[in-house]
Amino acid sequence: MGQADTNKAIVHQFLGAVEAGDLATIEALQASDCTWWVVGGGDMTRAAYTEAVKGMLLTASVRRVTIIGMVAEGDTVAAEVRSEMHFGDRIYANEYHDLFVLRDGQIVHGREYFDTSKVAAFFGAQKG
Repeated sequence: MGQADTNKAIVHQFLGAVEAGDLATIEALQASDCTWWVVGGGDMTRAAYTEAVKGMLLTASVRRVTIIGMVAEGDTVAAEVRSEMHFGDRIYANEYHDLFVLRDGQIVHGREYFDTSKVAAFFGAQKG
């Protein structure tokens, strides 16, 4: 398996862990110096990103993460993803473009793009 395929497999494992609510794997696949950038939220540390994900995963009764496609080049993997999470009788669904940079089998940087109007409609606009 080439490096691109190996990196895609790691991203697939990470997104599968999000769907499964597997926080141990989510944490293990991020390097200790991992950083994130999230549309509407900007730069985030590994700890802040993981805590935000944890909050959603622990409160969602159903989690679906569907990978539409992935492209890898060098140490970078781009993934088109659809997610659906159930919170009681309410369902949050959105489409994502995630960009992952990997080093030594771990994610060192992630960028997450999604429809911010869907986030605001479901969770409420962020007060800043």
